[in-house]
Amino acid sequence: MLYVAIFLSACATCMCNYALYIQKRELNNLPRLEGRNFFRTIKTFFTCTPWLAAQGLGLAGTWVHALALGFAPMSILETINTAGIVLLALLAIFKLGEKASLIDWVGIVSIFLGLLFMGITMTARTSEFGYHAVVLWLLVLVLLASAGAAFFSGIMKKDERSPIFIAAGTGILVGTNAIWIKLGLHDIWVRLWDESFGRALASPYLWVIVIFAVGTLLLQQIALQRGKAIIVIPVITGLSNIIPILVGIIAFREPFPASLGMILLRLLSIVMVIGGAVLLSLGEEGKGVQDAAPRGPAANGPYSKEARRVQR
Repeated sequence: MLYVAIFLSACATCMCNYALYIQKRELNNLPRLEGRNFFRTIKTFFTCTPWLAAQGLGLAGTWVHALALGFAPMSILETINTAGIVLLALLAIFKLGEKASLIDWVGIVSIFLGLLFMGITMTARTSEFGYHAVVLWLLVLVLLASAGAAFFSGIMKKDERSPIFIAAGTGILVGTNAIWIKLGLHDIWVRLWDESFGRALASPYLWVIVIFAVGTLLLQQIALQRGKAIIVIPVITGLSNIIPILVGIIAFREPFPASLGMILLRLLSIVMVIGGAVLLSLGEEGKGVQDAAPRGPAANGPYSKEARRVQR
């Protein structure tokens, strides 16, 4: 079942990242979610067919990935999930016309290679479901506090660093949601097997997963509207993958390398992922915000500044 889970995870990451590309493309023509007329803006989003299709594709990819998590350790699948960064980066460059600086490429390659090295150090040995409760919930509290601090910084800062902090907070919450999914799948399966379908639907983890999924979706749209997809998405993807990898090893008792060489390689992979995220945050985001602004047909779309001025 391990190879089935790997195949499902690979399909899921392609689906999710292609959905992100469609979202970014459509967001250039849609009004900002932070505008005054919030409900009118929401209505505009839900009447945009390509944007809705992207949400459906992304949701399907998320559930495929959740299904895969039931058959293999998080630390293995989240590493595979990161490969979608390459697809998104290429689409952003060649389809959206976003320009990647050298430091952006170094950051993306660093994250990708770091998580690739993390995958090399994994073992295919699986263990029964179990976790260190105190360690797990302590880590969850730290993650939630870190996400809150990142969002506060993103809201308070009005410069080019704002989308980086929002993306970092979103990535942390997405990574935390992977923990909820892992716990929820086990809880739902136990309820379904031992009790009933109704009891399975009453699992508190199910509702936490839905709330986190909807919340991170909105936050991701805000980050994408403020910054370049080529910077925002790797930050979200890098953090959302490295968090469950580490939590899986530390709290869920997933296999750890036995040799010193593999241990050092794993430590190097962690440094490369974190370093890559830092490099991306140091990229030329100020110029990137201008690059991400609608051009051509998008600039003259129904939600452009000129169109809104005429409507007023």
